[in-house]
Order: sequence, then structure tokens, then C-alpha cells
Amino acid sequence: MKKIAFKNPNEYKVGLFIIIPAVLLLMFVILKLGYSISGSTIDVYLKVDNISALKKGTSIKMKGYEVGRVVELTPVYKPTLHFLATLRIDSSMDLHEDCSAVIMNQNIIGDPAIELRNPDRKGAPLRNGDVIEGLEYVNLEAVLEDVHALLRTLTDTVGVVKDISIESRQNIRGLLTSLTGSVESINTVLGSSKENIIATLEAFRETAVTMKEISAELKKHPMSFIMGGKDDDKKK
Repeated sequence: MKKIAFKNPNEYKVGLFIIIPAVLLLMFVILKLGYSISGSTIDVYLKVDNISALKKGTSIKMKGYEVGRVVELTPVYKPTLHFLATLRIDSSMDLHEDCSAVIMNQNIIGDPAIELRNPDRKGAPLRNGDVIEGLEYVNLEAVLEDVHALLRTLTDTVGVVKDISIESRQNIRGLLTSLTGSVESINTVLGSSKENIIATLEAFRETAVTMKEISAELKKHPMSFIMGGKDDDKKK
């Protein structure tokens, strides 16, 4: 059996210097993506309708402690389009099959993470291949968009109210101007007809006095009043 001979002894050292870091880097990447060499992990599935906040390598946490990562995203087309995110998590974690998953941003600009939460009443332990139901989806970006939309709506509403107030003030001013003009017109009419009204009232007063005198005379001398009227007719 032939032995491999290196022309230069340093070549062996250089080869080890290259191979060992490469192996360590590969192991680090595998562990970082959630793969385990010792088999101390389980794969469970998370059903989601939208994967915009998820990707391979998304961190999975329990009370802030990292317990695994997302290793695969698979579309399912029936009965309606949805996705199954494969969660590779530490099998030593005390998780139960009816636990919930919350997708949340770690901060405003940070990557999202999945927070696993056990229910108040714990059921059977979570096993390999189980599907997590009751997903709560919390997307900080979506919340901020909703807040911005609400602020825009509020701004538009304030603008409309402001416009209505301006129009109302203008309408009130117009009504007051019209009312002032009407009062002035009434005063003018009353002023111009004041003399005629006074003369008419004087005529009514004189007529009333004459009728009163005729009535008194008729009561005192009814026959003479009647005969006097006949004599006047004969003279005519």
C-alpha cells in the first residue's frame, strides 16, 4: 500500500488549516438553521395564511429564550392556499400540542420571531409531526400601517369639520346680513306710511264721534229725528 507523501511538510499543515475551519463553519451553519446532529430536536408544523413575515432561519423562542428555527416553508394549495412552516425545536422544551404561536417583530427594524406559548390547561406533550393550531399573527409593520391609516382618516375628518365650520360661519353671516336688510326695509315702510296711518286713524276717530252724537240724538228725540229726515226729503 502506497503512502501519500507530501513534497513539502507544510502542505499537510496548510490542508488541516483550511479543512478544519471549513468543517467548523459548516457545523455552525447547520446548527444555526436548526439542524441537529444528535437528534435532540423535533419537527412540528405551523399553519399560516401569509409568509411575508417568515423565512428560513426565523428564530423560534419560548419566553424570550431561543428553542429552534424555521427550516422549511411549504405551500399547500387545498382546500385554499396556505403554508406550513416547519419548526425545528429543542425536544427538551416542555411544550404541549395545543400551544399557540405568536409571530412578532423583535423591534421596529428587527427580524420577526416566533414566540411559542403553552396554554393555561396543558394537554398532551408536543410530538414530532404535530401541527400547531390557533396561530396569533402580530406584525408590527402592519400595526404601524393601521395607525398611519387611522391618522390619515382623522386628519381628513378634521379637515372636513373645519371646512363645514367655515361654510357655516359664512352662511350665518349671510343670514344676519339678510335679516338686517329685512329690518331696514320694514322700518322704511313704516316710516313712509306713518303720516297716512295717522290721518286714517284721525278719520276713524271723527267718524266714531259723529256716530256717537247721532246715536245720542236718536235716543233723546227719535220722532223729531225721523220727521226731520222726512222734511228734508220734501224740500228736496
